[in-house]
Amino acid sequence: MKIYFAGSIRGGRDDKKLYEDIIKTLSTYGEVLTEHVGNQKLTASGEDGSTDEYLYKRDMNWLKESDVVIAEVSTPSLGVGYELAKAEEWGKKILCFI
Repeated sequence: MKIYFAGSIRGGRDDKKLYEDIIKTLSTYGEVLTEHVGNQKLTASGEDGSTDEYLYKRDMNWLKESDVVIAEVSTPSLGVGYELAKAEEWGKKILCFI
């Protein structure tokens, strides 16, 4: 199973340890395509060296190929909201939690 995990990056990184723990647990059920979301070194500035266009295309490709989308939504994030809207549009199974 391919899992797309969504959590705040640019909206704030207060829950990065929680994301890391969630991703570790999810990886026992399948391949987590977005492991970088739980990276402790990732800041609210996002990923270094990648353009916004590259990140968008990469993430949309991962979202399209995923079987399920799991999102931690306690930190407001336009990016996570957008990903959830696209996932719903594409008929993906979605689980959100706080």
